[in-house]
Amino acid sequence: MQYKVCDIQKYLNSDDIIYGSMDRYFTNVSDKDNVKEDTLDWIHSNNLDPKNYLDNSKANVIIAPKSLQSYSDSFPPEKTIILTDNPMLLFSRIARDLFVKMPEPGIHNSAYIHPEAIIGENVHIGAFCYIGKCSIGANTIILNNVTIEDEVSIGENVYIKNGARIGQTGFGFVKNEMGEWEKFPQIGNVIIEDNVEIGANTCIDRGALSTTTIGYGTKIDNLVQIAHNVRIGKNCIITGNVSIAGSCNIGDNVWIGASSTLKNGLNIGPNSFISMGSVVINNLPPNSDVIGNPAEPKEQYIRKRISLFKIIKGDNYE
Repeated sequence: MQYKVCDIQKYLNSDDIIYGSMDRYFTNVSDKDNVKEDTLDWIHSNNLDPKNYLDNSKANVIIAPKSLQSYSDSFPPEKTIILTDNPMLLFSRIARDLFVKMPEPGIHNSAYIHPEAIIGENVHIGAFCYIGKCSIGANTIILNNVTIEDEVSIGENVYIKNGARIGQTGFGFVKNEMGEWEKFPQIGNVIIEDNVEIGANTCIDRGALSTTTIGYGTKIDNLVQIAHNVRIGKNCIITGNVSIAGSCNIGDNVWIGASSTLKNGLNIGPNSFISMGSVVINNLPPNSDVIGNPAEPKEQYIRKRISLFKIIKGDNYE
């Protein structure tokens, strides 16, 4: 299908600027190596030479940063250029709306739904799902082979990918008189707030005696383990293979890099950044930026690395 520039004006902000014909069209989106004349292209705000990229792009319609406005007199006349503050965001909104096909509301006939489950309007539940005695908010999408146990509350506009497991008992044991492990009761619940995304094969355990909570707008990648009683704040990013042990309290707007591990019972301050592969064993104050095993402030980590290289290679190391 062809989309003209005039068709996408509704996605633009009031201060965005269009140079060129409104009748130019695009039919697809792609990565930068496969851009064609009818591709909607975009230039990242961090591009070191955006003017060169614009001049050499094959696309007839390009979303570009406003830093290029001073070059508007030399824009290629055969192209339509849309200048905006955040090209990636504008491109994402257009591409997601026009080219991403979302599942239609409805429940697949192979899914099991508990008779006391509460299902909101316009919910999609895919094949071979198990939905226990829980509540699911409106416009939520649950893809195939997802298990949602009893005592789970899921908000609106939540997106749960294939194979996720939510609300199973956590991993808690206590030694008895014989030195053997006995199961500690896992009878809490799970609350997942609105606009959360949960990746494929991610596991979110129920609270032991309290609640496991995933805050509004948080996005969780594939293969993540979130243990019992964990509380995750709003708008966090939890990337692939992260393991969060029990009773961690994670503030708002925290980024946790791939394959990081968080020790049980930690408090992670809001707006913190944990680099990939980090092993966090201590509480982090707000606005922390840590890396390493064990995790430490990034500036301290870099100084240690430089000192180590100097020892190995001599004082002339730069």
